Amino acid sequence: MNATPTNRLKLTPGNSPYLQRPTSRTPLRGRLPHESRLSLKRVIGTTCASPTGFDTVNSSFAYIAGGAVVVVDVDGEHYAQRFYRARPTATPVYGSASLSNNYSAPSTPKANDSRNRVAAGIRESQSWSDSPSSTWTSRERIKAATCLALSRDGRYLAVGETGYAPRVLIFNLEDASSDVPLVSLSEHGFGVRVVAWSSDTRWLASLGTSNDGFLFIWRIDPRTGAAKLYQQNRCTSTIKGMVWMGNSLVTLGVRHIKIWRVEEPQSTSPSKSRFNEANSTPQPPQRLLNGRNVLLGSLLEASFSCAAVVDETNIIICSEAGDVCMVEDDGKQTRLIKCLNVDFPITSITIRHATAYLSGKAGQVATLNVRAVLDSLPDSVLSQSVAPSGLVAMGFLTENLVTIDEKHTVDIWSSSYLPGKNEEDPSHVSIPGHGDQILGIQTLAKPNDQGADFFTWSGSGKVIFWDMKGRIKCSLDVPIEQAIPENEMDPVNQLNVVRATRAGKMLVAADKFGVLRIMDLSTKECLLETKAHSSDCQDITIYEDDNKFLLATCGRDRTVQLFHRSSTGEFRHYQTLEFAARVVQTLIPAEDKIITCSLDRTLQVYDIVCKEDDVDEIAALPSRTNILKAAPTSFALGLDDRTAFVSMLDRSVCQYDLSNGKLLNCFKCVDEGGYETAIMDSLIFSQPSGKDSGVLLGVSNTDKSVRLYDAHSGQFVDREWGHTEAINGVTLTDDDDGSQRVISVGSDGTVMLWGIEGEDAAPSSISRDPSPMKDGSAAARPPLRRVLSKAELAEFQRPSSAQGGRRSPPRTIRRRTSRYGLSNSVSTPKTAMQSSPLAEDTPSRRG
Repeated sequence: MNATPTNRLKLTPGNSPYLQRPTSRTPLRGRLPHESRLSLKRVIGTTCASPTGFDTVNSSFAYIAGGAVVVVDVDGEHYAQRFYRARPTATPVYGSASLSNNYSAPSTPKANDSRNRVAAGIRESQSWSDSPSSTWTSRERIKAATCLALSRDGRYLAVGETGYAPRVLIFNLEDASSDVPLVSLSEHGFGVRVVAWSSDTRWLASLGTSNDGFLFIWRIDPRTGAAKLYQQNRCTSTIKGMVWMGNSLVTLGVRHIKIWRVEEPQSTSPSKSRFNEANSTPQPPQRLLNGRNVLLGSLLEASFSCAAVVDETNIIICSEAGDVCMVEDDGKQTRLIKCLNVDFPITSITIRHATAYLSGKAGQVATLNVRAVLDSLPDSVLSQSVAPSGLVAMGFLTENLVTIDEKHTVDIWSSSYLPGKNEEDPSHVSIPGHGDQILGIQTLAKPNDQGADFFTWSGSGKVIFWDMKGRIKCSLDVPIEQAIPENEMDPVNQLNVVRATRAGKMLVAADKFGVLRIMDLSTKECLLETKAHSSDCQDITIYEDDNKFLLATCGRDRTVQLFHRSSTGEFRHYQTLEFAARVVQTLIPAEDKIITCSLDRTLQVYDIVCKEDDVDEIAALPSRTNILKAAPTSFALGLDDRTAFVSMLDRSVCQYDLSNGKLLNCFKCVDEGGYETAIMDSLIFSQPSGKDSGVLLGVSNTDKSVRLYDAHSGQFVDREWGHTEAINGVTLTDDDDGSQRVISVGSDGTVMLWGIEGEDAAPSSISRDPSPMKDGSAAARPPLRRVLSKAELAEFQRPSSAQGGRRSPPRTIRRRTSRYGLSNSVSTPKTAMQSSPLAEDTPSRRG
């Protein structure tokens, strides 16, 4: 790609990602080629909320999931996922400079040209994207995919992004999962609302949000997929859909339907084309995209949600009020004709074999005779049904119907099945989603009663158990008590943290009001319900073996509550540990140790002891306090639980020896270029089999990435993106084939499974209604408190092992003496019988 010189521009210094950083600086820690790296293996859930985030072609369909697009290939009752996404630094196959050589028309000035021309010129210089040490600011980090479109020939995928300076990415579907787009188009300034391919794949239309206000028509090279801006115009309406009708483009939205006419390019003979390429004469700028508004008539105030093309001259448009309309063009004016009303808000429409399928927000599904609708006949409705949940998008494959509901579940039905029917579809395949913001994740040891690999939970109390193939094994609703809010500032209760015991026998859950519950998973019986904290319970840790069950919780009230199960099987609260600052995490690595980490920059170790005459009377005695270099965010124990890795707010990770508190290692959480640092959370230590050193896994909500570091050297290994909202948890587990899998969950409702591999990865084939809080509810009770006094702690005796080898030996502190005192002692030595002057002057000693 030819580089455009930019040394004539005098730009204000800043954090622009398009400027090359000094290359003389050596990266602190770069990726080594032999190190493990992350690769996306499976995505559970979707962020699709409208038909613009879903599309079908042949036997494949695509939907958006956070910052990635999932393309699913269906073969009978089996399906395989592919993933397409691009980093902000991804260099496309066809850059902007190469595109200007393919087509002669240069870019025309626009309203945001003062920003885009400078940015485009610097991007064309390739001075930053080709540098291995390039980085970007928070405005240019990974963005959510908002819309997509599949070309009708099944060759290309177009994806639109949201946010500042978004891109329109074109991927080649003939490749497997890809991180490198064919083309990256950056003409839009403030988000892409919808993209659409023409039926012959010659044109791609991209429309920005109302703040962006531009509609672009891109001419696509049929051989390579390269794109060039061909026509454009302003469009500042709130658009909800865009479809091609022949060689015309139809946009629809709030009080808006407009038909845009795309002008055909003048055809030239091959000899003239070669002559024009040899004599590069200046060409006129792109032409204006002409459009004509459709007269809405009685539907002037309507909001149009979706449309389906019947043929090159007919289109059916639906509104959120349930109106089904058609467009009539008599050559002089184009007007909208209302055909019928289906009495429910229409969210999506698709056509198959002269039958139109409509879906609604509350699960309504209706089928219409297309010819009867176009002829405005009264009996055009063929059938109606109601699905269990509302449908946001649907479309037909060659032999299947695909739907996406409001719970983020993707369902694959037979083409003859209508959602909402009473009979079952034997060929039904479900790709479930969580249906809500996911607040956490935990793995399960195998074997377990649920046959699951991990479980996730949401704030509404929904706990779902999954296997590694993304199938739901079972689910559970944890009861969440809600208080009647006196004003809008009162907090709403939610499930904060959930932990499962060994083999999945019991579930321990805590909510925002500080209520702790222990439930039997087999009987769904609540074994314990108590007010553990006065406010948010933020962490739960469990230690369980054949003889002991220990439980610790920490909350925002700066306390740690300790529970155990007595010899009679009863759960008891035995102690409250108070701290000067909030405890961020607590761990119980063994039956006789508790480790806490708090914001007062301390890592405290406690010994768990019991009375000699009563094993059910136990207590936690302070053993050692380690001072940290900064406030912690998370910590994990190293090999054999002898060291602790602590991630801190100063964007570093430190390793401490728990026996003496010595700082063993410390490193900054840098990126692959060694420039930007990030705060790590949800720290996990793992030592893969066959490797001498372990790895540290964590998430960074600074850039919403999942990161890997070498635990021994602190060297950066890899980071990957997928979630576009806060990452609320990450865990590490083993797959059925013995390989390790990283699983991350986010507030966008998606679960992403990553593989840790040495080489690039190959492609892999309702909330409960809140009820008023009762006076006798657990949330209304005072929180538990049992702070043991020094006299009570003195009744417990430390085990001999704890007194012997586990505590650091006491250091002898010599008394510092001055030189004056030393000289006096040498000149006048004291005898053994000499007493102090104070003792000699004591009256009791005189007598």
